[in-house]
Amino acid sequence: MPTSPETKRGPIRPVTIAGARGDWIADVDGERLAVIHDTWWTGKDAYRDPMVDVDVTTKRYLDYVAKLRESDRVVVQRDKGKGSLERDGYVGVFSFRDLEVDPAGPVSMRLIARVASARK
Repeated sequence: MPTSPETKRGPIRPVTIAGARGDWIADVDGERLAVIHDTWWTGKDAYRDPMVDVDVTTKRYLDYVAKLRESDRVVVQRDKGKGSLERDGYVGVFSFRDLEVDPAGPVSMRLIARVASARK
């Protein structure tokens, strides 16, 4: 995953990220952003969450997709380990592009750069 301490705009700033277990959206210094799992991040910038068994008609899923579509940034969650989607903290905030939302549920995008680090 891209972890460069510098962006083209200068040093990466620390932010406070707060989320609740089971929420797919987190608060980042007063702004609400969608949360993605580092488990589904592969290679340099590829992200694809298969959203196994997700119900695409629920408010939770629809709100999540709406958040993805209204911003070009997401929170990356650090998962506890292989096969677990349980949160072990946050990596930071990343910009993305090329968002694709499959009608069956899967979500994919290209992660571009870290724009903020999670404050410890």
